[in-house]
Amino acid sequence: MKKYILFAISGILLTSCLDTSVLPNDITIGEDFWKDKADVSSMVSGTYKAMCAEAVIERCIVWGDFRSDDLNTVASNIGGTKYNSLKDMAAGNMDYNNTYSDWTALYQVINRCNIVLSRARDVVEIDPSYTLETYNTDESQMLALRALCYFYLVRAFRDVPYSDEAFMNSSQKMLAEQQAPAYVLQRCIDDLEAALQHPLSPMGFQDWRRYGLLNRDAINAILADVYLWRASMMHSTADFQKAIQYCDAVIDSKKRQNELAQESGTPRRPGGGAISEDAQFPLISGEQAYEEIFINGNSSESIFELQMDGTNDVNSALCNSYWMTGGRNMGLMAAPQSIFNKTGENMVYANDYDYRYWDNCFKVNSTDAADLSVRKMVDRSSLGNTSDTRNTKSNAYPGSNINRPNNASRFQQNWIFYRLSDIMLMKAEALVQLNDTASFVEAFNLVREVNKRSMADTLQAVTNNCVSQSDYEQLVLQERQRELCFEGKRWFDLVRYSYRHVDGIQADKTLYEIAGGEAANVSRFVQNYPDMMSLMVRKYSEGGNAIGTKMNTEAHLYFPILNSEQKANYLLHQNPVYDEDDVYVKTK
Repeated sequence: MKKYILFAISGILLTSCLDTSVLPNDITIGEDFWKDKADVSSMVSGTYKAMCAEAVIERCIVWGDFRSDDLNTVASNIGGTKYNSLKDMAAGNMDYNNTYSDWTALYQVINRCNIVLSRARDVVEIDPSYTLETYNTDESQMLALRALCYFYLVRAFRDVPYSDEAFMNSSQKMLAEQQAPAYVLQRCIDDLEAALQHPLSPMGFQDWRRYGLLNRDAINAILADVYLWRASMMHSTADFQKAIQYCDAVIDSKKRQNELAQESGTPRRPGGGAISEDAQFPLISGEQAYEEIFINGNSSESIFELQMDGTNDVNSALCNSYWMTGGRNMGLMAAPQSIFNKTGENMVYANDYDYRYWDNCFKVNSTDAADLSVRKMVDRSSLGNTSDTRNTKSNAYPGSNINRPNNASRFQQNWIFYRLSDIMLMKAEALVQLNDTASFVEAFNLVREVNKRSMADTLQAVTNNCVSQSDYEQLVLQERQRELCFEGKRWFDLVRYSYRHVDGIQADKTLYEIAGGEAANVSRFVQNYPDMMSLMVRKYSEGGNAIGTKMNTEAHLYFPILNSEQKANYLLHQNPVYDEDDVYVKTK
């Protein structure tokens, strides 16, 4: 059988560029492929390469953010399949032919993981240079990457087919029933905890691989996220405590890495930047944070990010979503002017001393913009904030009226899955759910640390005016939006928020089972938390209440199964709130 090398091993050893050739249709990666270390390494690097695909990152953005109050479609009528799918989604008229209901790209990554996990172990017996230790770290990465993909799928679709079988031929079809979220989340946890048995060390590399490969910190971060989701869905105090445990593992590791760097006197790159003054956590100072995190990439705060170089690996999904698409000088999405470009009631930013207020959108203080182009992650020019201008509000923001560049020849921004401030705020969210005074105090301190580092005047940092658990919950939710907007987090934050405030969620059953099988009764679905719905629709200048009415149950929080997938896999059941006319069913 002919050997098909998918990814050049030199790509992962020497640069952040992972060269690729496409696996031909109906060609099996046969027994003669798995003969040496290079074969395994090429498949492992190829799996990371598959995660860099436009379709994967698009779904991280659309599934994780677009449906929230962070984003809307641009005001101009761009047209095209993707734009029209987003418009339908925004209007609450999504159907089961919507392009973003296609989960293929994630399952392709999962299958690559399964192939490595099913074949790599045998190579230890064949090639002496491929040691058991190397195999163990390869296995750890593939288990973690598979879990991350399934975690995205369960948050986007709720009930998904689960398979750990390797399909070696492109003509093979995966015929598997959908599993309820309780089952899939437990499988993710099992994989991640197994991955922690032999993980890469976060100190094992001093280049991009420190943040571009799934190491112990990244695995702990995913575990924290999974436990936080399951805790919110199932109202499990034990799971909130597990989320805190894994957040602590990441935070403690980051603190230790910073201490070692200071003790050794070595440069803090990759990911330089001065630590925020008087910080209890190794957060980069607010003046340098945007440049270090989103321009230079692989910052000291990073935990896991996909590596792009703008030539061989181009982040076209980020470009099309936020920057430019179809030859037009605009992305498919923009921040809603109603909550992002002013301060006041229902606005994202509490005051304009916040560097992030100016960093995250172009011309954020313009009152005549029809929509706000996203600057975060796409503009590779620094605003130039320095300590000299820190306390002079009128001079501290040279980018306040920055114009949007007309083009970008290379789009090389990494896609960041996890960074330290995200983990700190995850911990704060879980602490609030423990509902005791000590936990509230610790949660507030975490929020304040994240907030304070972004303030031009630290006296403007958030203060503790909370008097109830609900107040603390809002505090965390608001800070997560300020810190993580447009990074594929907000929609998942809102869904967790809703789950924590409703009863009767049956996580051990699929939506099809809850609705009663073929005789579907959508009135059986739990109603979403009204306060979450109010946040979700506040981006609309008009019609928000009507859109909210179309999305009022748990089932509406999830995507439909793509029509073509149902035809290919007869075991799949459609989300019952999508009727035969391809629109949301309006439930009473």
